[in-house]
Amino acid sequence: MITPIISLFCVGVSYGLLGWHLSAYHIGWAMGSWFVAIFLTIMLFWGEEVTKRMFRLGPRGVISMLILSGIITMAVAASTLFGMIVVLLASQTLARLELQSAGLSRRLTLLLMVILSIGTLSAGWIVGQNHYPSSPYWLTSFLLSRS
Repeated sequence: MITPIISLFCVGVSYGLLGWHLSAYHIGWAMGSWFVAIFLTIMLFWGEEVTKRMFRLGPRGVISMLILSGIITMAVAASTLFGMIVVLLASQTLARLELQSAGLSRRLTLLLMVILSIGTLSAGWIVGQNHYPSSPYWLTSFLLSRS
């Protein structure tokens, strides 16, 4: 029973870091990220059929190529944001699998993940605004100082 708690902690930390990172930007980015976080959580739970249909070969292949090229462009142009999104999706997938294997229903797991993502994203943003300010270049400067 300890494994779901660890995976939920990882989700909370990753959303908290995203909120702290977004506190250095305009409030619109934080609000937009809240909506994206909820959308990604819901799509991760109930979007499996849509994703499978979108990536089939055929006339919809153009849509999948546009999405994949957008992902590659974002990985090159905004590597910090891309890295954060990959960590968020990986930790969210791990937590979902752990919670469902522990016996929780899909609806309860979704509700728990949405509450956790909104709460920790908000807490990270508040910490960045009031206590420990973030910089838009915190990860880039950290990685360059380690080299």
